[in-house]
Amino acid sequence: MAADMGMNIAGGAYNFGYQTGDAGGHSRVESGSAGNVAGSYSYIDANGDRRTVQYSAGPGGYQASGDIGVDRRTAAAAAALAAMAPKPPSRSTSPSCTLVQPCPHCTS
Repeated sequence: MAADMGMNIAGGAYNFGYQTGDAGGHSRVESGSAGNVAGSYSYIDANGDRRTVQYSAGPGGYQASGDIGVDRRTAAAAAALAAMAPKPPSRSTSPSCTLVQPCPHCTS
């Protein structure tokens, strides 16, 4: 396993980055100055897919983009399970239904 790293600090600014070179594919780069930070990091997830997140932070708060949600394989599996779930019975729109008494067409 070979790792690469670099860093530079000058005045109030900095930047650094690294790559681990391991099977996890971990890497990160970041720079900042005057209370603002921007960077990205990546890794190989449990499905073997590279996940990369870009971020920035400053007076307006932390903002992330990229692979910040559920990975696509887990999302696909969840959608497949949801499709198999029982659906609620549909309600009748029979004109004989009233709100005064229960309707045998509309019970759920």
